[in-house]
Amino acid sequence: SHVQRHRIIDFYQRLVGGSTWAWRGNCPRFIPSDFELKTRYGVGVDWPINYDVIEPWFCAAEDELGVSGNTEEWDGYLGAYRSRDYPMDKIVQTVGDQALIAGTQGLMIGDTEVKIFGIPQARNSQDYDGRPACHGNSTCIPICPIQAKYDATVHVKKAIACGAELRDHAVVTELVADGNGRINAVKYKAWDGSEHTVSGKVVVLAANAVETVKILLMSNGGHGLANRSDQVGRNLMDHPGGEVAAVMPFPAYPFRGPQSTSGIDSFRDHNQRDKFCSFRLTIGNDGWGRTKHPYDTLTELTGGTAAKPTALRYGKDLRQELERVVTHQLRIAYATEQLPSPDNRVQLHPTEKDALGIAKPMLTYSVDDYVLKGAAEAQRVIDLIFDKVGASKTERERTDLSKKSYSGSAHIMGTTRMGTDAKASVVDSDCRAHDHPNLFLAGSGVFPTGAAANPTLMLAALALRTSEVIARDIC
Repeated sequence: SHVQRHRIIDFYQRLVGGSTWAWRGNCPRFIPSDFELKTRYGVGVDWPINYDVIEPWFCAAEDELGVSGNTEEWDGYLGAYRSRDYPMDKIVQTVGDQALIAGTQGLMIGDTEVKIFGIPQARNSQDYDGRPACHGNSTCIPICPIQAKYDATVHVKKAIACGAELRDHAVVTELVADGNGRINAVKYKAWDGSEHTVSGKVVVLAANAVETVKILLMSNGGHGLANRSDQVGRNLMDHPGGEVAAVMPFPAYPFRGPQSTSGIDSFRDHNQRDKFCSFRLTIGNDGWGRTKHPYDTLTELTGGTAAKPTALRYGKDLRQELERVVTHQLRIAYATEQLPSPDNRVQLHPTEKDALGIAKPMLTYSVDDYVLKGAAEAQRVIDLIFDKVGASKTERERTDLSKKSYSGSAHIMGTTRMGTDAKASVVDSDCRAHDHPNLFLAGSGVFPTGAAANPTLMLAALALRTSEVIARDIC
C-alpha cells in the first residue's frame, strides 16, 4: 500500500479474533469532551451521541471484556463518571511505576496536576469468565500465553455455543443490494478459491476500518455501496505517537508483569485543544521499548558496532554497568489525538492484489501541525516528569520530532463515520448505514473523531448498543 508517513509501525490481522490476539489490552474510556470537539474547541466534528448515552454501554463492555481497574481513581475524572464498578480491581502497578508515583506527588505542569493511575485493561486481575488471572508473563504483545488478556475468540466461542456458524478460511468480497437498497446477499471466497453466497435479514460488517472499506468499495460491481456521502474510506485516523526514555535514579526492574500497568491521562483535555491535540501518556514496563532493546545496550557496552564503535567493557565492570542501565531503564510513551481529514483515506489499489486475487488497500495518510505540536508538548511534559524524579538528563532518548518522526498505534479509526447528516456520514448513531436499512457497520471506522483514548472499549460499547437495535429489528 502507498502510505505517506515518516515512521510507522502499524498492523492488523485478518484472522478469527483479529488484532485482539496482539493488542496490549488497554481500555480507557472516552471522556465527555471527546464527543464535542467542534462545540467546545471549534475543531473536528461532534459525535451524534454523548457520554451520557454511551456510559451504560461502557459498563457493559467492561463486563464483557473483563476490565481490571480502580473505580475510585477513575470515577468522575475529567468528567467521566461511572455508574458502576469495574468487574475486577486494577492490575498491580510495577515497582518502577510506584517509584514514579512517589516522586511526582503534587507535580503541577501549568494548571494541570500530573496523576498516575492504574490503566484499565482487559486483563484479569483474578480468575474471571473461565480465564485465569494474569501471571505476569510480559508477552501481552504478541500474545498472552494463558488468555488472561481478553481476545475476541472468547466471544466467538460463546456465539458458536449459542448456535452461530463460523465459516473461517474465507474472505468476504462483495455485498449485493436489491432495488430497495437492502443487502440481500454476501459473497465470499474460500482459501481454496471457491466462491460462495449467504443471505440474512440483517448484515453486520465488522472487518476493521480498512477491510470494511474495501468490501464496501468492491460491492455493487465495483461501484460501491453505502457511499452516497462520498465518505467511505475518508477520515482515516490513528494515534500517532512516540516516546521519551531515560535512566532512572531508582531501579525500575522492567519486564516483570504486563508491558504497561500505569498511565497519565491528565492531558487528554486542555484549554488549548483548539491549537494542538490532547494526548495520553503510558508508562512502559519494557525498558526502553522500541527505542533500545537490552541487546542494544549490551552491544554498546561491548564495543558497539562498526558504524558506531564504543569503549569496550568486560568482566565485573560490564556486569555492573549492564545491571545499572537495564534495571533503571524506563520510558513514557505518548499517543496523540488526530483530527479527521478527508484526504487521509483508504481506497482500492488499482493494480495490486492479494493471494486470493482481491484488491489490496491503498492508504493515503499524513499528520499535520495539530498532531506535531501536541507531540512536542507531550515530550516537554515527559521531560518535566523525569526532571522531577531526578532522572539522568544525559541518558535520555526520544522520538525525533525535527524529522516529523512518529510511530503508529495500530488504532485504525474513522473511515465510515457516524453522523446525523446522510450527506456527510456513512452510518447513523445506531451504526446503521444511511443508504441500506439492514446494513450495520461495527468497529472503530464509525468514529467521527479519535480522541486520545485506545479505541477498543468504545468500539465494544458501540457494538453492544447496536446489537440491541439489531435484536429489535429481527424480532
